Amino acid sequence: MKNVMWLATWTAGFLPMLAHAQGGRYDTMTLEEKVAAGAGYHDDSAEVIEPFRILGNIYYVGAADVSSYLITTSEGHFLVDSGVNEMPVGIRTNVEKLGFKIEDVKILLSSHAHFDHVQGHAVLQRMTGAQVMALAADADALEAGKDLSPLSFEGWEPVKVDRRLQDGESITLGDTTMTPTWVPGHTPGCTTWSLDTIDDGQRMNVAIFGCNGPNAGVQITNNPRFPDLAEQTMIGFDNLAKLTPDIYLTGHPEAPFANIEHLMRVQVRPHPLLQQQPWAEMIAERRAAMEQRIAEEGR
Repeated sequence: MKNVMWLATWTAGFLPMLAHAQGGRYDTMTLEEKVAAGAGYHDDSAEVIEPFRILGNIYYVGAADVSSYLITTSEGHFLVDSGVNEMPVGIRTNVEKLGFKIEDVKILLSSHAHFDHVQGHAVLQRMTGAQVMALAADADALEAGKDLSPLSFEGWEPVKVDRRLQDGESITLGDTTMTPTWVPGHTPGCTTWSLDTIDDGQRMNVAIFGCNGPNAGVQITNNPRFPDLAEQTMIGFDNLAKLTPDIYLTGHPEAPFANIEHLMRVQVRPHPLLQQQPWAEMIAERRAAMEQRIAEEGR
């Protein structure tokens, strides 16, 4: 049976916070209300768990429901996402538990500039001396320490971006190449990272899935701050549809890892994540839901 039940939970994003917003809209909330509503991402969700190898040279070093992925290479390592403020020390511990050195992280990447994915960037950059790289549209937010997305949520310590990337501009470190796909809508520079890895003698293409449209509760049509948000969101879905990963990972893994994490930890093959809903089907389903949401806003 395909592991599809997690999608509704994962794509809801910050849906539980909407109870705090009049009419279910974020633009009616103060920043203080938003920060209070997102407190859960600093508590149980941010508790760093025991690390494990997912497949190939990709390892999970993050928290219960806030991801951080270590991709190891022969010439140093990538780290994708740094989580919230509470996570960097735990991420360092996890990297070391796996037998690697945090100082060997050479490139620090992000899926998108929301607090639960980049708030630990500045601390981890100091720990590692890594270069921070991001798609240009999110680089401004990283350097400003502010959420410049339609969500306009909690901020972070500013971090200098060493290299501003364009859509499709690959980065190679050792024997691994990471390629960004621009998926605007959730944040201006939301990114899905793709790489090939060898697992059990088989080449696998893996996507680290950043986003699939604005958070629930964000006005998409006639948004005064982002007048082209609907168009940008559809560009994001167009770009996602061009990818053909064998396996995809997410920024909030608790639900997609449910019932299979123990299988991954003991390295069961065929890989448990091959039972995911097929990528093309999942993207089409998410796109249809977003188109319906946009149509309902326009009524």
